[in-house]
Amino acid sequence: MLVLATVLMTSSSALAQSAALYAQPVLTVGLGDDNEGDTIPGPTLPNGSIHPSPETPKPSNAGYNAAEPISGFAQLHSQGSGGVTTYGTFLLSPQVGEAQFDEAAHLSPKADEVLAADQYSVLLARYGVRAAVTPAHYSAIYRLDYPATDKAQLVFDVTRKVGGLVASDQADVKLYPAEGKIVGHVKAKGYWNPALIDIWFVAKFDQAPTAWGVFDKDQRRAGATEGKTGSDERLGSWLTFKTTAGKPLLVKIAVSFTSAETAEALLDREIPDWNYDGVRQGAQAAWNDRLGEIEVSGLSDAETRRFYTAFYHASTHPRDRGLDQPAKELGRPNWDDHYTLWDTYRTLFPLMSVLRPSQYAANINSLIHTFDKFGAADTAIIGGQNYHVGQGGDEVDNVLGEAALRGATGVDWNDAWRVTHFNAFERRRPRYLESGWFGVGDLSPEPNNQRAKSGSSTLGFALNDYFAAQVAAKAGKADEAAKLTERSQNWRKIFNPDTESDGFKGFLMPRYPDGKFQDIDPKLGWDGKVHNNVGYYEGTAWIYSYGVLHDLPGLVEAMGGRVRFNERLNHALDAGLIDITNEPSFATPWLFHALGRADLSSYWAGQVFKHFTPTAYPGDEDAGAMSSNYVFNRLGLFPKLASDMFYLHGPRHPRSVLHLEGGKTLEILAANAGVDRPYIASASLNGRPLAGPFVSQAQLLAGGTLNFTMSATPGQWAYDGAVLKVETDVPTLVDGKTSTVWTASAGQSAVFARPAATCLKAYTVSVGAAKDNGEADPTAWRFSGFDGKRWVKLDERRGERFEHRHATKTYDLKAKAYARYRLELTKGKAVQVAEVELIAADPSACR
Repeated sequence: MLVLATVLMTSSSALAQSAALYAQPVLTVGLGDDNEGDTIPGPTLPNGSIHPSPETPKPSNAGYNAAEPISGFAQLHSQGSGGVTTYGTFLLSPQVGEAQFDEAAHLSPKADEVLAADQYSVLLARYGVRAAVTPAHYSAIYRLDYPATDKAQLVFDVTRKVGGLVASDQADVKLYPAEGKIVGHVKAKGYWNPALIDIWFVAKFDQAPTAWGVFDKDQRRAGATEGKTGSDERLGSWLTFKTTAGKPLLVKIAVSFTSAETAEALLDREIPDWNYDGVRQGAQAAWNDRLGEIEVSGLSDAETRRFYTAFYHASTHPRDRGLDQPAKELGRPNWDDHYTLWDTYRTLFPLMSVLRPSQYAANINSLIHTFDKFGAADTAIIGGQNYHVGQGGDEVDNVLGEAALRGATGVDWNDAWRVTHFNAFERRRPRYLESGWFGVGDLSPEPNNQRAKSGSSTLGFALNDYFAAQVAAKAGKADEAAKLTERSQNWRKIFNPDTESDGFKGFLMPRYPDGKFQDIDPKLGWDGKVHNNVGYYEGTAWIYSYGVLHDLPGLVEAMGGRVRFNERLNHALDAGLIDITNEPSFATPWLFHALGRADLSSYWAGQVFKHFTPTAYPGDEDAGAMSSNYVFNRLGLFPKLASDMFYLHGPRHPRSVLHLEGGKTLEILAANAGVDRPYIASASLNGRPLAGPFVSQAQLLAGGTLNFTMSATPGQWAYDGAVLKVETDVPTLVDGKTSTVWTASAGQSAVFARPAATCLKAYTVSVGAAKDNGEADPTAWRFSGFDGKRWVKLDERRGERFEHRHATKTYDLKAKAYARYRLELTKGKAVQVAEVELIAADPSACR
C-alpha cells in the first residue's frame, strides 16, 4: 500500500505559511513512464548531488515502477529523462539469508511505502526489513531495521545502472571490515551521455560486519576484500551483520565524480556521526527554505500541494557539485547534470533568474568553467562530462545570451564571449558557416547523429547566433555582434514561402546541400502522437515554424502579416498541430502577444495548464523544464525568450508572494481569479497601470506588488498596442481571419463600437485570398470617429496597394478617443476587405 506523507491543513494559506512546507510535495506525481513524467520517488536536497531512490524491474528512466517489487536503492538518478537510461548507480540491497547478487533473485514486494522530500521509507516484505533513507547534499544515510538474525545482508552492486543492466567499462571495490567501510569505483558506460564517467562511493556502517565477500563476475568469493573487473563484467560485494529487533543498522554513503578520497571527505564533512534524525531535519529545513521562496494562497489543499510538487521538481536539477572537484578547481562553480540545456533554457533558467540570481550567475560561470576544462561547453553536461547532443544547436549560447539580456551580475562577459565565440565561429557546422543552413544529411559532432536535422538545427544555429550576439555586445565586441545579428537571419534560408498546408503557405523546411527544399508534408514528424524525427528533432514544420523567437516581427510578416498569422496560429492550436506539451512549442501559445492579442495568449495558457493533471506531467519532466513551465503558468507570467521580458497572461489564483534574494518580495494579486476567468481586465505594478502585457526582469527583481483584475470576458484590457474588442455590423471584419471577407462598394461603411471612448493610435486593413491580381482590394477609404454629433475624419487613403494576398497594412493615427469608429469605402465596386483592427494607444496619449 502506498502512503503519501501528508500534513493536514485547513487552508492553502495555512499550508503556505507552515513550517512544514517540506511535506507538501506529492512525490507520486509524475512517476509514470514517458508520457507522465519519469520523476524520482526518492528524496534529495535542492539541487543536491546525490539522489537515493528505490530501483525496480521494468522501470521508468528514473529507475522505478510502482507496480514492481524493489531490488534495492541506487544513489544517483536523472529526473524526467527519455531515451537511453542514465545512473541507477551503486545499488544497495538489504537482504536476510544468503546474500544474492542477481537482482531477480533478491526482489522484494513492498508495503507501507512513504514518499516525501525529506525521507523515503518502505517495508521490504520479503525480508521484514524497514528501510529508510534521508539525504544530505553529497551523501545520504540509510536506517535499516532488520529482524533479529545473524544473516542480515547488505549487498552492493558496483556495475549496474537503471533496469539492472551492466554499465561498466571497468570497476573495483575494496572492503575494510575492521573499519566498517567499503569503497567502490566504476568507469560507467552506456549512459545517455556516451562518455565514460568515473564515479566513486564510500559507505560506512555503525556496526561491524561478521562476514563479507566479493561478487566477481559469476564467482562468489567469500572472505575476499577486493575485486576488480573489466568491460561489461559485473562486480559487487556483500557484508553480513548480526542484528537485533529494534536496533537499526545505519549506513551512510557519499558519491563523488572526482575520487574516493573526495567521497570520504564529503561524507565525513556532511554526516560526521550517526544522527539520522539530524540529517533528516537538515533536509526538512533545506526544503522549507527552497519551497518558501514562493507562497501561494487561495487554492485548495490539493492544488497547493500540486504547486509545491512542481516547485520541488523544478529544484532538483541542475546538480550543484561545487565541492566535488579536484583541489585546484575548488572555488569555481561546478553545476552538473544539465539534462539538457535544450530543455531547460526555456523555463527553468528564467525561473532561477528571478528567484535565485546568484545561483543563476553561478550556473553561467560553471558553463565557462566547463569550457575551460574541456575546450567546449555542450548542450548536455552529465556526470561531469560534455555531450554535444545535436537536438538543436549550441544551447549554451542561448543560456549565456539570455543571461546577458536579463542583466545577470557577477559574470565576466569577456570569459562568456570565449565560449560563444568558439561555438559561433568554430563549432557551427561548416555548411551553416558557408551557406547559412544545416543540410539534409549533414552530420553533427556527437557520436549518434540521429537528432541533428536540417529544419531544427538551422533554426537552432540562427537562435544561437542571436544569443551569441548579445554576449558579444556585452563584451564590447561590436563588429562580431553585428555579424552574428545578421547571421541570426539564417532562419530565412530554410523558409520556403511556397510550401502549403491546410491552406496556409510558408514554412521552415529542411533543405538539401544543393539548395533544394525537402518535399515533405509539414505535418510529418514528431507531433506528440507519432515520435519520428523527420527533418526536425521532436517536431514538424508546423511546430518549428513558430520557433523564430528572436525575430517575431520578421516571422509574422513572412507568414503573411499579423491577421494571417493570428488565423494560422489559432488554426494550428485548434487542430492540434502544435505539441504544446513539448519544449519546441513551450513559447508558442504566448505568440499572440506579438499581435496585440494577449487575450488569446491567456486562453491558450489555460489550455496548456489543463495538460498538467493532478498525478502527472504531460510527457517527460525533463530535469525541471516541465515543472518550471507549470510554476510560471500558475503564477500568471511566462518568459519571453530572446528578451529581458516576461509575458503576462494572468494568475489562476488570488495571491502569490515571491521572496526574492536580498530580502525583497514580489506580491502578485489577482482579483476575481479563477479557471473560468482567464482574461486580464487590467494590470498594474506598484499602483501604476502597466502599459502592456509584459514586465521586465528588472521590474520583477525590484519587487513590489503586481495587481491583476481577471475576467471571463476577453478584450477588456485596452493596453497600448492591443487589438480592441468591438461590436460591429460586419462581423467578418473582426473575426481574426483573412480567409473571410466583406464585399462592398464605394459609399458603404462598417461601424465599430466600444462600450466607452477608447484611445486609438492606429488601425489595420487586411485583404483576403482573391486571386484577381488585387483588383478587388480596397484602394480608397475614409476612417472616422464619432464625437456624439458627427463623424470626424481621422484618416483618408487613396491609391492604396497591398503587396500580396492576405496582407495587412497598418495606418498610424494621431491618438484620439471615441466610442465609435467607421471605415467608409470611397472608391470601387465589389471591393473585398478581410479584416479591420483597431489598435489601442496608452490612455495617457489622449488626455
